[in-house]
Amino acid sequence: MKLSRRSILAASGAGAIGLTAAACGSGGGGDEDAPIDLDAEATDLSGEITLLTPDFVGDQRPVLDNDIIAPFAEETGVKVTVDQVDWDKLNEKLTTSIAGGVIADVIMTGVGWTPPFANKGVFAQLPTDYVETLKFDETVLISAKYDDDYYSLPQGLDLRFLSYHPEFFEAAGITEPPATIEELGQVADELTKDGVIGFDLFSTTLRQAWIFLLYAHGGTLFSEDGLTPKLHEEPGRKATEWILERMKNGSVDYNLQAAEGQPTPFQQKKSAIAITSTGVWPSWLDMTPELTKEGAVGTFLMPTTDGGQLMFQGGTLISVSKRSQNQAAAIALVKHFMKPEILGIANGATGKVPPTADIPDNEDIKSNLLASFALENLDKAGAAEGGTAAWMEIRGNLQPLIEACLTGKSTVDQMLDEMKKLCDDAIGRL
Repeated sequence: MKLSRRSILAASGAGAIGLTAAACGSGGGGDEDAPIDLDAEATDLSGEITLLTPDFVGDQRPVLDNDIIAPFAEETGVKVTVDQVDWDKLNEKLTTSIAGGVIADVIMTGVGWTPPFANKGVFAQLPTDYVETLKFDETVLISAKYDDDYYSLPQGLDLRFLSYHPEFFEAAGITEPPATIEELGQVADELTKDGVIGFDLFSTTLRQAWIFLLYAHGGTLFSEDGLTPKLHEEPGRKATEWILERMKNGSVDYNLQAAEGQPTPFQQKKSAIAITSTGVWPSWLDMTPELTKEGAVGTFLMPTTDGGQLMFQGGTLISVSKRSQNQAAAIALVKHFMKPEILGIANGATGKVPPTADIPDNEDIKSNLLASFALENLDKAGAAEGGTAAWMEIRGNLQPLIEACLTGKSTVDQMLDEMKKLCDDAIGRL
């Protein structure tokens, strides 16, 4: 591992997430900073391991048990116990586990989570040469790194881009998607009429929508080393002003948001364009199946200020616990999840997108038109949350700052100043 202020701080015992507990237990010996050994043979494995996952809920669970874990157990003789927890309880679960000194052997988390938990000594470092054998595009690996080393691998992606209703474009004489973020604003304004708003911004998490637009305006959240906030700089201002201008023109409506469990404004054709996640496909199938027909909805990538294109990257990453008592078996399970056929089975069940298009034909994925579009554009998935070891402290406090600005309770300057202070304070506690 490269030495930095973060790794020095971690070594000195500083930090906010259960460091004393993370230091308990055995990591299997050897150099604490060296990548783990991935070379154990399946026939040499035994014992038990625990998988902590927020995915594979409800009807998806039998796929995990029968089609993913059962073949692994049969091949290796390793018993895998699944500890399933909701996404909104995952951080609390991990923090409690760290404090108690009992951490799952294999851990699934979200985008942005790798640096914080790698910094705290929870995730084991993965060998770069193994990661390179997977041949994943570098864009889908941006959230798997900390200090330029890999501590997780993308298991299932939740990618965001833009969807539109072709009939609204046709009625307005718009023949192709906007090429820049400025044009996107103009198109959204033009399409706002007859009870339809141009752009549904608020049916996705506002924090993530704002970050998506930050990247579209040429910005980023943090410096490359994760120690200096950048989100408060000029691109952050421009992204916020872009939203406020749309709200002023009526093409973005803060009050037009979907009720829990109900179709979104875009699904109800109350908006012409929307930020759309690949993860909404099951709800489209259930609530508005007409949108899942070929040609019913158009898709395009988020345009940037300079004519580039972007997708926003969310999803699930998988890591090996540095404190696993059966690390060889934990490593083997992670490698099992990275097999092309398992990536296809897993993501076909969860509705997410594999981190590579190099998988066997899978009807669930092939029939998911949103996932198919995302797979064709994986190299554009360069916008993502995180980028600092302090992210878990920052993430939940950003959205109230954005909401306050958009609802007139603070100015853009005040919001950006408060964002910088929030980040500086959190990074200063590392």
